[in-house]
Amino acid sequence: MAAKLEESSSELYERCTNAALSSPEGRAKIFGQDELLKMGVVDSAQALLELVQGLMDAQLIRLMQMEGKICYALRTKDDAAKIVTLNDDERMVYNQIENSGTNGTWTKTIKQRTNIHQTTVTKAMKTLESKKLVKPVKSIKNPAQKIYMLYHLSPNEDVTGGPWFSDGELDVELIAITADAVIHFIAQNSWKTVYIKREATPDADGVSKKRKRNDTADIEGSHPKSRRAGGYETQISYPAGWRGYPTVSAIHHFITEAGFLKDSSALAESDLQNLLDVLVFDERIEKIGNGYRTCKGVFGATEAMKNIMQGRQVADAVEEVEGNGLSQAPCGRCPVFNLCEDGGPVNAKNCEYFQTWLRA
Repeated sequence: MAAKLEESSSELYERCTNAALSSPEGRAKIFGQDELLKMGVVDSAQALLELVQGLMDAQLIRLMQMEGKICYALRTKDDAAKIVTLNDDERMVYNQIENSGTNGTWTKTIKQRTNIHQTTVTKAMKTLESKKLVKPVKSIKNPAQKIYMLYHLSPNEDVTGGPWFSDGELDVELIAITADAVIHFIAQNSWKTVYIKREATPDADGVSKKRKRNDTADIEGSHPKSRRAGGYETQISYPAGWRGYPTVSAIHHFITEAGFLKDSSALAESDLQNLLDVLVFDERIEKIGNGYRTCKGVFGATEAMKNIMQGRQVADAVEEVEGNGLSQAPCGRCPVFNLCEDGGPVNAKNCEYFQTWLRA
């Protein structure tokens, strides 16, 4: 009789384990009495209680109460074997931590609820940690104090702060690295790279005239970015209505596949959306429809033009090479030089940089 009861208890445990692993909750799944009866191991509530009691004695399941109803949660066989070896005080401490779930609990709370002396609680904690039944976790709400939860659980975001926190503190370096990677990915996919081939300028007689080195001595010291001889590679914006800009999903896929995050699965699209909102607020990217693009191409404006566009004097700019009259003029370092033409979106008649440059 005892052997048959033990066999039925094992069968019930295995069926519950399979049901839990195939459910969205995994091992955290909670079973009600009706669900256990539907497992088909026994056909009466009285027989079920006998099986459940045997599993509880073996520490393979634990009794819970949710919304006034009795329910049960599974434990692994490894954990059950460790729990059996605990004394009464250690088991009381363990039960309090187990009931806290992914929120964890403070040692002060454990002491209050168990009415056990602090020294005994501390000793029990060391035993549970050594058996890898529980673990300490830092909370962003109170980093100076540790909370404890079951060893195999992952703390929720209310405790850890989400993927942008590490050991209870905001990981500024991780945010900066991720932001740079996001901006680079968006820049590569939101601007069209083209090769512009320049033709020789004909003279008054209609004959092409090549400039000699001594003819260009006056611009010998110009900044490399301002030299426009021959062909060159540049970036232009896509036409209005373009729908190929990177979306949140595309950026999220890139970041999770990049491999520089410790746990890429912990980064949800909502977490990435928060970072994108910050980058938009900082004017490092802009939202276009349901996608994003950088506010400038990979090849950005020079420091001089950044100052001009922000209304500062050209003399305030710090350049590697001072340049000359041509390279200091707006046309010499214009960030949208390749779009400038008569009748175009940018042309000499409506250029807003000249007045600022002339007043400098």
